[in-house]
Amino acid sequence: MYKRVLLLGDSQTQRGAAPQGWVNLIADKYCRRLDITNRGLSGYNTRWFLERICDIVPAVPAYHYDLGVLWLGNNDTVGEGCVQHVPQREYSRNLTLIVSKLVDCIGIQPSNLLILTPTCVDEVMLDKVFPNSGRTNERMREYADLTLDVARDRKCEHADLYSLFSKHTGKGLFTDGLHLNTEGNGLVAQVVDNFLSHRIEGTLPLPDWKDLS
Repeated sequence: MYKRVLLLGDSQTQRGAAPQGWVNLIADKYCRRLDITNRGLSGYNTRWFLERICDIVPAVPAYHYDLGVLWLGNNDTVGEGCVQHVPQREYSRNLTLIVSKLVDCIGIQPSNLLILTPTCVDEVMLDKVFPNSGRTNERMREYADLTLDVARDRKCEHADLYSLFSKHTGKGLFTDGLHLNTEGNGLVAQVVDNFLSHRIEGTLPLPDWKDLS
């Protein structure tokens, strides 16, 4: 009756469950239409995500998922000396295998899987909070392009958050240069809302109380 949505990602997705977070905004809007599962894992890169994919998304899931949103890469982009770093070639391979798990094993159709790219960052703010992380906008753009390549190759829906956020950098979108503030979460919520709104029926699964009398 209710379509099920699986959200997979790192801290950007985990933190999205907070008040005014993008996951919370989506869950509030679609509370009468969708069942949403949040599997955001703070700090995870694609390597660690892939290593634990069978625990995150079991081979025989408890539920059938109709729609999915995948948002990784924000941690893979750190500098080579950081433990979270994943080289670009491995990143592409990991992301492809994660997508294959969702499409081939879980059964989410490529057209019903939205892949989000890493955003740009506020380098000045970021260096104050996470000094020597190695994250630069040049590096974030490279990983965003790799993300789009994987999405297109697997014929999945995709959104270039790097370009979207770059157009709004003057408005202040981050709490620490990387993680999203209210405005940043609002942008992501709009993107995900646009994806979901075209894939659900217009009527509520259960009637409004006014129609029961």
